[in-house]
Amino acid sequence: MGLNIKSEKAHELARALARETGLSMTAAVEKALEDQLTRIHRHAEREYRFQRIKAIVSKLPPSPPDITSDHSDLYDDDGLPA
Repeated sequence: MGLNIKSEKAHELARALARETGLSMTAAVEKALEDQLTRIHRHAEREYRFQRIKAIVSKLPPSPPDITSDHSDLYDDDGLPA
């Protein structure tokens, strides 16, 4: 169950993270790795949902040409309801 990292920079970063968080070096490295995996999984989930939404939207019929999201005719030049 050993992990031998032979990178001085990795050791420096682990020490700095431990110092900043008040955790042991081991706990700081564990937390950093868990946080990174969470970010990766969150990004993958977001991408999956985005692709599903795109697939659903692509199956929708096109909207009629007379439908618009422009509601400027409801307001006067000062932005107040007409």
